[in-house]
Amino acid sequence: MRGQAAPGQIAVLGSEPGESDYSPLWRTVIVRWKPGVSPKVLTSDNMVLDLAKKGQLTATKTSLVVNATVTSVNATPVASASAPASMLGAHSLPAQTRQTLPAFPALYDAHKDVVMVSDAFPKAAAGIFHANYAPSLSAVKPASQPLWFIVRGRAASGQVAVLGSEPGESDYSPLWRTVIVRWKPGVSPKVLTSDNMVLALAKKGQLTTTMTTMIVNATVVSKP
Repeated sequence: MRGQAAPGQIAVLGSEPGESDYSPLWRTVIVRWKPGVSPKVLTSDNMVLDLAKKGQLTATKTSLVVNATVTSVNATPVASASAPASMLGAHSLPAQTRQTLPAFPALYDAHKDVVMVSDAFPKAAAGIFHANYAPSLSAVKPASQPLWFIVRGRAASGQVAVLGSEPGESDYSPLWRTVIVRWKPGVSPKVLTSDNMVLALAKKGQLTTTMTTMIVNATVVSKP
């Protein structure tokens, strides 16, 4: 919403987790009330489109793409700390309320970042990562996304996910193509600290790397 707006107006979403077209990636539409029309609180995409057809407001599509995960659907969070409710639409929490999402350490070039896992495709991946199932992520071309490496089976103490990029890098994206890493029998696991280390050990035959089609929305929220 831009320009005049009804008191309490917040963003309006066109989908949410559980819907067949849900995605954490949103194309932004700018809404403006027409001159002489008294603003009212817009509560759904259908309401916006209906009022646009009636000539009471304009809805202008933009090329802005925003990664804004729905962290709560018509519910109150149990803790505070991350996504502002103003991004959560008609089922949002009261203004100023925040919610915590799970955050995990991940290694990039031998230093630790922190990632927040929120959405995944396909449904099996959503279950593995305890994330929202986002069907529309099926449209993402896996080859266009950076890799992250997840160790399965035997692993060195302290092993966490290994990232192939981070904010500030030219290929960074919060959407990751998942590579499953397994140590070969007879090889003593060591802590893997970078994608280059993983790939070098794979070339030496000490571990295997299996590319998957899983796309996970895991934003890097902290780095050194």
